[in-house]
Amino acid sequence: MIRSKDERAAVRDELDEVIDRACEADPLPLCDEDAEPPRGPPLSPDERRHAQLCLAMSQTPADFIANTNTLCGRCNSEDFFNRPYLKFLHDAYVLAKFVELTPVENVRLAGVADQWPDGYVTLAGKTHNIEITSTHGRRKLGEEYRSRWTARMDPVENWVARAESIPRNLREVIEAKRKKNYASPCWLVVYININEWGIRQVETEKAIEAIKAEFVASFEAISVLWKEKLY
Repeated sequence: MIRSKDERAAVRDELDEVIDRACEADPLPLCDEDAEPPRGPPLSPDERRHAQLCLAMSQTPADFIANTNTLCGRCNSEDFFNRPYLKFLHDAYVLAKFVELTPVENVRLAGVADQWPDGYVTLAGKTHNIEITSTHGRRKLGEEYRSRWTARMDPVENWVARAESIPRNLREVIEAKRKKNYASPCWLVVYININEWGIRQVETEKAIEAIKAEFVASFEAISVLWKEKLY
C-alpha cells in the first residue's frame, strides 16, 4: 500500500513520540571515546579467595549488597566479563540485586566447593536454594570489553529487535535450567541484561509473566530481574 505524504508524516511523528517517551523514561548512556573510569587495584588471588569465603557466610541483605558492590567496584568491565575466576562475582551481583528487591532475612553465596545451588536466602524462617542464570541477548560481553569503548550508533530498529528477542532468550535460559532436573527444589533467578530503552516495555512485561507461567511447575519459584525491577 502506498501511503500519502500526510500519512507518512503522521507515521514519522508517531515514531518520534515513541522515541521521545523511551528516552525520557530511560535516557541513553553517555558515550565516550575514552575507556571507563579507573577503578581500584584488581583483586589479588588472596583477595579473591577471601571474597568468596566472605560472601559464602550468612549475612544480612544490606551487608551482602555492600560487600558485593565493594568487590565489583575493584573490577573493570574487561576483567569482569573475561576472567573465569570472577564468575562467583557474577552470581553475587545478581543475588545482591535480587535481595535488594526481596524482603529476605539472610543471604549467602554458595561455598567454593559447592557445585549447586549458586546461593541461599532465608525468608520467613525457611532457607531456599537459589539458582542464578543470565541472558545478554546472545551478545559476547567479554569480546565487547576487550577493546576501548567507543561511541557507536544505536538506531531505533535495534531497540525493537532487542525487545523482540527478550521472550526467546528468556525462554531459552529457563528451559536450559529446567532440563537439569535438580534433585531439590530451587528458586530460579534470571537476570535479563537486554535494554530496549522502553520501546516495548508493556509488551515485554506481559511476555515475562507468560513465560514464567509456562515453567511454574518446574521450580519452587521464578524471579526475573530486568531494568532494576523484579518480575
